[in-house]
Order: sequence, then structure tokens, then C-alpha cells
Amino acid sequence: MNRNILRTMSLLFAALFIISAVSCSEQSGGTEKKPDATLAGITEETGEVRDTRFDGVNFEGRSFRVYTSADSTDATNANQMIEGSGELNGDVVNDAVFNRNLTVSELLNIVYVFTQANLTYDNAEAEVRKMVMSASDDYDLMINDVRSFAALTDENMFINIAKADNFDYTKNYWYAAAMEDLQIIPGMAYLMAGDYFMDVIASCHALFYNKKIIEANYGSPEHIYELVLDGKWTYENMTALIEETYVDLNGDGKPNEGDQFGFAVHGTWGCAIPFIGSSGIKFIDRSSGIPEFSFNNERSVTYLEELNDLFWSYGTITSIKDSADMALGLRNMFGSELTVIVGYNRLGNLEKMRDITNFEIGVIPYPKLFESDDYTTSIHDTTEMGVIPITSLDNDFVTAVIEVLNRETSVMLMPVYYETALKVKYITDSMSATMIDLIHDSFGSTFPLAYDNSLNGIMLHSFSDPLTAKNTDFASTYAKLEPTALANLEKMINAILENNA
Repeated sequence: MNRNILRTMSLLFAALFIISAVSCSEQSGGTEKKPDATLAGITEETGEVRDTRFDGVNFEGRSFRVYTSADSTDATNANQMIEGSGELNGDVVNDAVFNRNLTVSELLNIVYVFTQANLTYDNAEAEVRKMVMSASDDYDLMINDVRSFAALTDENMFINIAKADNFDYTKNYWYAAAMEDLQIIPGMAYLMAGDYFMDVIASCHALFYNKKIIEANYGSPEHIYELVLDGKWTYENMTALIEETYVDLNGDGKPNEGDQFGFAVHGTWGCAIPFIGSSGIKFIDRSSGIPEFSFNNERSVTYLEELNDLFWSYGTITSIKDSADMALGLRNMFGSELTVIVGYNRLGNLEKMRDITNFEIGVIPYPKLFESDDYTTSIHDTTEMGVIPITSLDNDFVTAVIEVLNRETSVMLMPVYYETALKVKYITDSMSATMIDLIHDSFGSTFPLAYDNSLNGIMLHSFSDPLTAKNTDFASTYAKLEPTALANLEKMINAILENNA
């Protein structure tokens, strides 16, 4: 352990001693389980116990004020699942959002006030800081990029939700493990992930592939599905496949735009994030009570070698002319059948993909390093989650509304989006539905995506920087980034402890 961080451990253990038992490190990241007395009644439809904690609660028309992200520059954003269109329009997802909002409004007697934030990853952190520091009680809930919120968790900007009595983290509509992973100090939690914050699911990275081309090359459109299910969808096998499916369409004897590539990305930063996030690398170790970097090892060296092989294969194109909107450029290339597999897309992009393709799309997870590994699904650093600003003055009200919104989303919206839209409306085969389940169930790796920018880029740039340079020198890059990363981590630890003293 770095000796500077070691000096903070006495403070840490003192803080842990006084932390309430209501801690996100308990019960798989949730508060201690509510007594059965808070639940009553059995639903006739399912036989399950129905949550009645908020039955009869009446907030008398009070406004619930949401600062909701409507940023159009990111691949996905939360607002369509939070505010929606505000009216019924026949779209199954939009109508479910409308009905969810109406149901919660009537159950609790609240009125929504939505303020749309058109922020980007470049300015979200500064804008949120400025609003909270103004000490004006304008919002009950803020929703935006996880990297921006994570950078502010040591600045006393947000309510510690580990102590929120209305949140029952034993419910599956809370992503308790992810929220636990997002803590710097156990029991000091600030970022919310759950069914209500549906960009977490919509922004889960996935690879899309052209089933027609795969069938022409391998005799079955489900060839890659079979590799995935057999545990053989590895970096080595993906690299081999993209080289086998490359076609020199213009006949000039060298790969260039206009050929049929096996794999298309744009650049070695944004498009590399989902690879690194799904690498299965254990970036941090929490055995001491705080996160410590734990990936300066042989696995990381091997991983960087495989990542280089994949990105710099002749079957991969890493830059495209149509790049003003990187995501759109990649979609257009995929729709034109000039790449077999396309990167930098998320489950929430399936609808857009269906609009520009006239072939069946296969949906698959990112590859794993070794066959013995599990698949891991990466979110993005711009995945949108929620926080309660420290300026919010009535946390019993705010947390009650969020809990009920989360609960009702799980029964009214999530099944529609996940089972009807993703698995039926946007895809055409049952095996893709199986793949979506696998991607959904493999969700993980939240800490590096959230905190990398705050910690000198050590978790992502240790791989992306040498990848950009077409080299495999992991050790030198890590060594260059480590001193500042450790100093930043120590600073965050000390600030959070002082804020909660």
C-alpha cells in the first residue's frame, strides 16, 4: 500500500466505527433489510409480497424537481426514460414512461418539474459544481454523467444515500453491487444506479454483427453466437474472425476505407473504453477497506498485447472519414455492409441500428481474454446516474419519491423496454434475446469508468495510450501515471472522511 494512503487508514477506521449500520457495504451493497412489518399483503397476480410502505402517503401536490439530462451528443441519454414526451404517442416505451410517471404522481400526490440539462462530458462537472455551490435549493434529483458526479463526490456536493431510510437496497430494482463499487469509502455512497436510472441499462456496451455476412463465411448466421455460448468468444478468436471476413473490395492490395472490414471502430480512446471496461481485469482491491490499484500485473500485460492485435489487425479499420459524429459514422458504415462487426454501440442503440439496416443484426458481448474468464459488460464514463444535491432540504420526501419511481419503473417500464423493445421490437431472433440476457446479467466494472478521469486516467489510459502508439509497454505507462493517481486517490479519501467527520 502507498505509504501516504496508509497514513489515512487510522482516520478511515475511526470513520467506519461511527458509520451507521445503514451502509451500502451491507446486504450486498444495500441498507439492512427492512423488517417484514413494513410489507403487507400478497398480490393476487404473482403471489409476491407487495410493498405497502408508501400507501396513503400524500405530499399534497408538492413539486418533485428533476434536473434531467437531455444531452444529444452522447450515444444515449436518460431523459427519454425519465421525462419522456409528456404524452401518449403509441410508442410502447414512451407510453410506459408516461404511465409510470402518472402512476407515481397519483400515488404520492406530487407534480413533476423537469429542467433539461444539455451538458457534455466536458462541462457537466463544472456546471453541477456551480449550481450546488450557489446554495440554491433548485433540484431534488440530478441526473447526468457518472464521471462528472464521481469527480464531485469528495467535494461535499451530494447527500450520502447510504443513510437514506426510504431506500431498500435489498430490492432488485436497486443495482446494489454497482453502487457499492462506486464508493470510495464504505458506507459513504453518493451515486444512484437502479431501474429508474435506465441509462445504466441502455448504455451497456454490446457488439453488433451482420448475420448475412457471417452466414456466407461460416455457413450459419449464428456462428458467433455459438462461439459466445461455448465460451470461445475470446480476443484471439475475434481477431481471427475479423481477418477471415475482411475483403479487399477495391483490389488495391491494402486495407483502406471502402473495403469490407471485419471490425470497425473510430480511434483508440472512446472506442477502446468498452473493451477495457469489459476486460475482466480486477482494477482495484478493497481488502484494506479502501480501493487500491491492483492491476499492475502479467494479466494486464497480456491483455494489452491482445488489444493491440485486435485494433491493429488488417481486418480492423480504426478511422473513418465520416467522423463528425463518430457513432453515426460507424452506424452508417455498418448499415452499408462495409464492416461485419461494429464497435462503440450500446443496447440503447439497437433502435437506431434497425432503422438503417436491411439485414439481420446479431447482438453479442465484448470478448474475454481467456476461455476460463466470465464475460463482463461495460458501461461508459458518460452513463447517466442520479445524485441528490446537498442543497436538497427534505430528504425524506426526495428519497420516498425516488424509491417509488424506482419500484414502479421495475414493474411498469423495465419489462416493456427490456422484454418488448430490446428483445422483440429491435431484434428478430430468439438467440439475440439470449445474448441480451447475457450482456445484462454480466453488468459490472463501474469503478474504473466512473473514477478514471479523477485518478489521472490510470485505469483506462494505461491501456489506451500505448494502444494509440501501437506498442505493448504497459509497465512504463502505468509507472508514469501511478504517482499522480495515488495522490489524487489519497486526496479524495481524506476529503470524504473530513466531510463526514
